[in-house]
Amino acid sequence: MIIPRKLAHFQLITLCVCLGLSFLFFFVARNTVHVQAQDRFHALVDQGLAAMGQRAEEYGRTLDGVGGVIAASDEVTAQDMLTYAASVHVADGSYVLDGIGFAMPDNLEADSSRTDFTVRHMAPLNAFDGMLGNIFSDHPDFLATAIAARDSNQTLSSLPMEHGGKWHSLLIKPIFLPLASGESTPDREGSFFGFAFAMLDVPEIFRDLFPSQKDLINLEVSFYRSDSTAFQPGTTSSYPDHVPQFSYKRDHYGYGQRMTFSWGSTPTFEAAQPNRAKWIVLGLSLVITTLILVIQSVVLKRNLTISQTVADKTRELETQHQEKRSILENAMLPIISVRQSGEILHLNNAARRHLNAAGLTKDATGDFIQDHLPQVDIYRADGGTKIVVPPLPGTNEPRTLEVEKNTWLTADRETRITLMLRDITDSQRRAHKIAETEQRWSLALSSAHIGVFDMDLENDTSVVSDTWREIMQCPADPNRPNPYASKMQHIHPDDIAIVEKSEMACINGMTDRAEARFRVRVGRDNWRWIKSDAVVVERAEDGTALRMLGIQIDITETYKLEQMKHDFVATVSHELRTPLTSIKGALGLLEAQTKDNTNASAVRLVQIASANCDRLVALVNDILDMEKINAGSMSVASRPEKLGDIVALAAEQVEPYATEWKVEIAVAPPAPDHHVLTDKNRIMQVLTNLLSNACKFAYPDTAVTVTTTPMGDMTKISVTNQGNGISDEFRERIFQPFSQAEASNTRQRGGTGLGLNISRHLVEAMGGEIGFDSVPGEETVFWFTCPSTDEDPDVAMVA
Repeated sequence: MIIPRKLAHFQLITLCVCLGLSFLFFFVARNTVHVQAQDRFHALVDQGLAAMGQRAEEYGRTLDGVGGVIAASDEVTAQDMLTYAASVHVADGSYVLDGIGFAMPDNLEADSSRTDFTVRHMAPLNAFDGMLGNIFSDHPDFLATAIAARDSNQTLSSLPMEHGGKWHSLLIKPIFLPLASGESTPDREGSFFGFAFAMLDVPEIFRDLFPSQKDLINLEVSFYRSDSTAFQPGTTSSYPDHVPQFSYKRDHYGYGQRMTFSWGSTPTFEAAQPNRAKWIVLGLSLVITTLILVIQSVVLKRNLTISQTVADKTRELETQHQEKRSILENAMLPIISVRQSGEILHLNNAARRHLNAAGLTKDATGDFIQDHLPQVDIYRADGGTKIVVPPLPGTNEPRTLEVEKNTWLTADRETRITLMLRDITDSQRRAHKIAETEQRWSLALSSAHIGVFDMDLENDTSVVSDTWREIMQCPADPNRPNPYASKMQHIHPDDIAIVEKSEMACINGMTDRAEARFRVRVGRDNWRWIKSDAVVVERAEDGTALRMLGIQIDITETYKLEQMKHDFVATVSHELRTPLTSIKGALGLLEAQTKDNTNASAVRLVQIASANCDRLVALVNDILDMEKINAGSMSVASRPEKLGDIVALAAEQVEPYATEWKVEIAVAPPAPDHHVLTDKNRIMQVLTNLLSNACKFAYPDTAVTVTTTPMGDMTKISVTNQGNGISDEFRERIFQPFSQAEASNTRQRGGTGLGLNISRHLVEAMGGEIGFDSVPGEETVFWFTCPSTDEDPDVAMVA
C-alpha cells in the first residue's frame, strides 16, 4: 500500500502543476489576442484619420482653385463657376462637396472694410439657388466666420447647420488680389477681393473613409458651439445599443472648429478576432495534461505490472507444465519421447498400455524404440507414415499404425524426437469397404449409362465419372482441372444458350434445378440427345453457390419415341377433325329436322349424339393445343385490348352452359378505359375455360362472379363460385394434364382434365400467372393476371 500512496501523491502534484500551466497559457493567449485586436483597431483609426486629412487637403485645393479662377479673370461669370464646378466634380460625391461659390463685399470700392458680403456666384444652382444674392449677415455664423477668415487670411469653416434635411457647413477662403507693380508695401485691406466658399455635407465627410469602415469601425463626431455645448450633426453611432470592446477618443481642430472623434469597434470587427484561440489553447493544455497524467500513470505502474506479471507468468508456466504433463499422461493417443539414438525417455499411460497389450511386461523407459517397434524409422524425415505390426494376443488380424514423427530441440540444443501412434486398423477396414461400395456404385451408374458430375464453383474445378466422359465425348485429360467446362465444345451451337441459361438460373437461385435437353456431337454429322439435371448442394452464407451436383443421360431413343408419339397424336387429331366436322354438320341438320318431331326418344338421341360430338371436338382441340405446347409451337400475339369487351364476350359465350347447370353469371365490369396487353383469342380461351369449370362445379341456383382488379402494371381477373371446392390431396396436381378430382366427376360432369393445364401455359406465355384459393364447401376463386397498358386499342389498330 506504500507504493500506490506515493504514486497518488506524485500524480496529484503533477496534476496541479499542469492545471496551473494550462490556465497560465489561457491568460497569456487571451491577452495576446486582445493586444493584437487592439493594434488592428488603432490601425483602422489611423487609417481613418489619414483619410480625413486627405479629404481636408482636397477641400483646400478646391477652394484654392476657385480663388485662382477669380484672381485670374477680370470678371468671373456664372458660366465660369459652373465650368469649374464640373471640372472638379462638385456635387457628384467625389469630394463630398454639394456646391462652391464666390462672395464679395457689398461695395468694395466705397468701403472695403464693411462687414457684410453678398453671394455673387453659386454652382451648381439647382442645389443652392436660394443663396444667390444673399448676404452673409443673414447668417451670423457665416458672417463671423468670413470676417475671421479675412482677418487671419486662413480658410475657416462655420458650424454645421441643417439645410434641406442635411447638415452643411460653409468652408470659407479669403481672396486677396496681387499688389500692383511698383508698390513697395503690401496692403492686405486694400487688396482684399472676396471669398471663395464651399458647401460641405458634414455627415458624408466622415463616411467611407476607407473600405469596410461601416462593418469594422464606428465613428461619432461632436462639434462645439460658442457656449462649449457639444452636438452631433448626423454623425451618430450605427450601433446605439452596442458597447464596443475597443474605443478611441481624440480632440481635433480643423478649419477653425473644435471636433471630438469617438471611434468604437463594431460587432463584425469583434467577431472577426480570434477570440476562441484562448479556449483552444486551454483545451489543448488540458488534453496535454491528460496525456501527461496517463503516460505518467503507465510509466509509474509499469514496474508494478512487470513484477506482478513475472509472478503470474511463473505460476502460469508451472501450471501449464503440470497441465501439459497431465494431458500427456492421460491422452488417449500413445505418445513416446526418444533421444536421437532411439532411447526412450518418456512415454505416457496410453503408450504403456499399448506396449503392455503387445506383450511388454515392464516399464519401457530406457529401452530403445527399435526393440519394441522395429518398423519405426526414427531417421526418416518428419511427418506421418503407416506401419503394419503383428496382431494383438487373441486376434489374427495384423494392426495398421499411423506414426507421426516430430523432431525438436531442447534449451540445451539437444535433439528430441516425439512419436505419436494411432491405430487406424478399423478406419482402414472401413475405407476399404467404402472403396468397394464406390466401385459397385460406379458399375451401377455405368450399367445404367448415367453420367455424374460434381462441380466446385468456388475453385472452378470439377470431377466427372467415366460414363459422363463417354456420354459427352470428352476424353480424360489429367492437365484439365475442370473437365465439365469442356462439354460446351461438343454441344450443338443452337443448344449452348439453353444449357447456360438453365445452369445460371439454378446457380443464381432463381430455380431449384437446372434441367435442360441438348444435343451432343457423336462422330462427324451424328447428334445424340442428352438430358441434364443438376442441383446446387452447397451455398455460402450470402447465397453464393459453391457446389453443384448433377447427372446427364443419353435420351436419344426416348426422344425419338416421344417425337413419334407426338407425330402420331397430331396426325390422329388432325384426321379426326375432318370426320367430326362432317358428323357435327349432319347432327345439326338432323337436330333441325327433329325439332318439331313428337318422338321424344329420337330427339333425345340426336341431342346426346350432338353433345358427345362437341365433347369429342373439344377433346381433339385440347389434345392439339397440348401437342403445340409440348412442341414449343404454341404462339401468342399480344396487343392492346379492352378488358370490358373481353369479359362481357366470355360471359355471353358461357351463358347457355351456365343455364344448363342452373347458375347465373354476374360480371363486375371494369372501367371503360381499362386496357390489357394480351392475345384476345387466347385470353378468351382461358376465361371461358375457367367460367365453364366454375358453372360445372357450382351449387345450383348460385352465381358465378367475374371481377377485375388493377395491380400496378398488372391486372388480376378472378372467377368465383360457391361449391364443394378443391380437396387438399388434389391441390398439388390440379394444373397437371389429364388431372381430375375423382372419376365420378368425369363421368357425371364431363371433361378431359386438359383445360387448366392449357390455361396455365397460355397465361404464362402472355406474361402472367395463374392460381386459385379454395375453401371446401364455401367459395373457390380461380384467378390469373395479364399485363396492363395505357395504349388505346383503337389507336393501336390504326397504327
